[in-house]
Amino acid sequence: MKKKWLYSLTLSNSRLFRIERHFLFWVLVFLYHFIRIGIFYPDDKLWGNLYSITRMAFIWGVCFNIYFTYLFVYYLLPKFYNRKKYLALTIAFILLAISLQFLGFLYNHFNVNGAVSPLIGMDYKNDTFLKLMRPTVIRLLGNPPLICGFFLALKTIKGWYKEQLQNELLAKEKANAELQLLKAQVHPHFLFNTLNNIYSFTLHQLPQAEGLVEKLSDMLRYMITDCNSNLVSLEKEFKMLEDYIGLEKVRYGDRLELWVDINGGGSDLLIAPLIMIPFVENCFKHGTSVMRGKQWIQLKIAVHNNVLDFNLTNSKPPKPMENKNKNGIGLTNVQKRLTLIYPGKHELTISSNESVFNVHLTMELQQQFKTKQPLEITTINTIAYSPTS
Repeated sequence: MKKKWLYSLTLSNSRLFRIERHFLFWVLVFLYHFIRIGIFYPDDKLWGNLYSITRMAFIWGVCFNIYFTYLFVYYLLPKFYNRKKYLALTIAFILLAISLQFLGFLYNHFNVNGAVSPLIGMDYKNDTFLKLMRPTVIRLLGNPPLICGFFLALKTIKGWYKEQLQNELLAKEKANAELQLLKAQVHPHFLFNTLNNIYSFTLHQLPQAEGLVEKLSDMLRYMITDCNSNLVSLEKEFKMLEDYIGLEKVRYGDRLELWVDINGGGSDLLIAPLIMIPFVENCFKHGTSVMRGKQWIQLKIAVHNNVLDFNLTNSKPPKPMENKNKNGIGLTNVQKRLTLIYPGKHELTISSNESVFNVHLTMELQQQFKTKQPLEITTINTIAYSPTS
């Protein structure tokens, strides 16, 4: 509760919290001046003049600084500095300092704090020049610019921090939007072909139909429900890859040689959803689907010390078909998501030649809190497809 209040006090734009912020700042300024004036007092006269010290600290320390700070920060800077009128800002600053000096001169002239002034070296009696000049030096080169600078620095730091939070929020929203786009792309790309395959198997009453329906159901359930989280279990992501590859294998049949070796770590590892599927989808979409004759895909995934090593190689047509989006929008999006979600914690290399396309990705995975159950190292079914399978 205290942490939430402190956060709101520091960053909230609510009128109440803004008033509290400013009030707290000027209370601290008042205490600073109260202590500063009190240091000059002899010990035997300090307690007898607390009221006079308080009044002088409030007028000199708070009122004059509020006048100078708010006019400069909330009026002069927006009016001149933000419009790059630097000469006008300089002139306005000088006029503001002169007006502040004039107020100080009037205050000293009427000797409002006659009990305090002599004790802190400000008893000028009838010396008008000193009454004018001493406050001038203090007011121009002393507290007001210092307090105003400190106030402006806090305001700038707060604005910068809020901007960073806003940028992080926008980045997360962008990553989430790209994830939703990626999910929408994966659905229609192979869904109709898969349904046609299932329909064909059911017409001939083949037993494979039941397995295909189960794979498709698990995959869609994962994409619709589990992928709404920022991180998902690595095992579930592997299962989704296995289901996807199994469905695509049925589509291409004997003309595709497919080797898949997926060795996973424990169930305590987490990964951003749908990070690997665009690469796998891309090798089917831009490789196998546009080639005649025998094609091949080789996928090897291993996890060691929380680091995932993803290596995907596939055959490619000697003369690729013309495509405005050669790598696919999904592949571009996943590269952006890797940069946003795993900054400095991943390495992606994409290479190709006339006949082979390769993707090599390594990234550091996050580990969730361990449960009381013993950690088990599992191997997600190693799949080895061949033309005769």
